[in-house]
Amino acid sequence: MQLLSLDNFRMIDRNKAAGAAQFQEGETNAEVELIFYLQSNYCVTIKVGRHNKTFSDQELAQYVHENRVELKKMVLPMIPPAREAARKAWDERY
Repeated sequence: MQLLSLDNFRMIDRNKAAGAAQFQEGETNAEVELIFYLQSNYCVTIKVGRHNKTFSDQELAQYVHENRVELKKMVLPMIPPAREAARKAWDERY
């Protein structure tokens, strides 16, 4: 299994972000929501969110666990812009 891309990275709570990950294994593709738990501008934990059950929860959780260091490095530059966008949206609403 390999991760092809991570799109739509956005803040969903004060210290929680989500992104739509595209996974591929052989000819099978699936979109999986990954949940990123943050502390300041650092990713602390990654969990598997909603998906269409193309891949089992255990397979996805194992992939995330085995590749957590690379995933955290991949999202590191995405965190500050996502936080800034969330702040602007908050300011516009209130």
